[in-house]
Amino acid sequence: MFLGSRNSGNELLDQFILKETQELMWIPYNKFKNIKYLDKGGFGTIYEAIWSDKNMKVVLKCLNNLNNSENFNEFLDEWKNHYKCIGSKIIVHLYGFTKNPKTSNYTVIMDYADKGNLRKCLTNIITNDWRSKLHKLFMIIAGLHKMHEQNLIHCDFHDGNILINKDEIWISDLGLSRPVKSFFKDDEIYGVMPFIAPEILRGKPYTPASDIYSFSMIMWEFTSGISPFNDRAYDVQLSISICEGERPEIIENTPQCYIDLMKKCWDGDPLKRPSTSEVLNVIKRWIYLPSEMAIKNISEELKSDIMEFINAPIGYIKPTMTESHPQAYHTSRLFNFTSKKLNEILESEFSNFTNEKSNKILKSESLDDCIV
Repeated sequence: MFLGSRNSGNELLDQFILKETQELMWIPYNKFKNIKYLDKGGFGTIYEAIWSDKNMKVVLKCLNNLNNSENFNEFLDEWKNHYKCIGSKIIVHLYGFTKNPKTSNYTVIMDYADKGNLRKCLTNIITNDWRSKLHKLFMIIAGLHKMHEQNLIHCDFHDGNILINKDEIWISDLGLSRPVKSFFKDDEIYGVMPFIAPEILRGKPYTPASDIYSFSMIMWEFTSGISPFNDRAYDVQLSISICEGERPEIIENTPQCYIDLMKKCWDGDPLKRPSTSEVLNVIKRWIYLPSEMAIKNISEELKSDIMEFINAPIGYIKPTMTESHPQAYHTSRLFNFTSKKLNEILESEFSNFTNEKSNKILKSESLDDCIV
């Protein structure tokens, strides 16, 4: 079995590969051929390539700004945690590291997904029957559950970080897509706007519940075939609306039990959102019990839920919904406003609302005094 090299020329990386992992390796950049650009994110560029030693197609994710020791240490700290999930079939497989000699940027080597990310597949998924949709959602929440079991939080969970390969679904960018902490200030906001939980927009720390909020947006995409708030700019105004409770419009003919779970997952109060374990169990019952409908101990509520999925029509995308706003950015990025600024706006709006309400009450009382 080819194990590659463990001599990268970077002592920190060599020690990490040697001590922390059994499978990750250092692979010379000249082992990759037919390198082609695929996509670009806020903090890295993605390529596809042929790994000559394995004669297989892989993805090269080139990561910027890792050349000083402080950033590199933080990067490896992320890897020490997220390597715990690599054994899961629902987490994208990672082979190791390389370095582009022209740019000196370190690069992560991972499995290639032949169908790309979830966002690119939504137009096909929307035409699937509900059993197929639920199977995909089950795999996604199972991967997220695997992370949460390891006391890890994704922090940037969206349709661009979920990959589809044949009939498999992989979660990617476990801590890699979010920039290293020293790259940004505490009150800066990073991600894909509709997938960021309102408490995160307001500067609270990430929790498993913030990942569940992101999952609710993926649930909504499975009913619509498009990204949330696709027709609006992903800007401070949308963030205000999200913090004030606005959510994507419920799509017609969505089973009510599905709507109820989705709404629980996008609740404005993170303490009221279900855990990955709870969501996993609900979706599991929806998938696996239809063939056992005759079993006496199945509740009438569950039977009703299952019949909703069976009777629900196949979805379709309305032509008017497919037009994306030019500022609806679907890759993770730093926003041009901070959580501090957002809180100031929200507090100002609340103060104005309270004052207006008080003035109306005072006017009403004044009119009452005038009545003879």
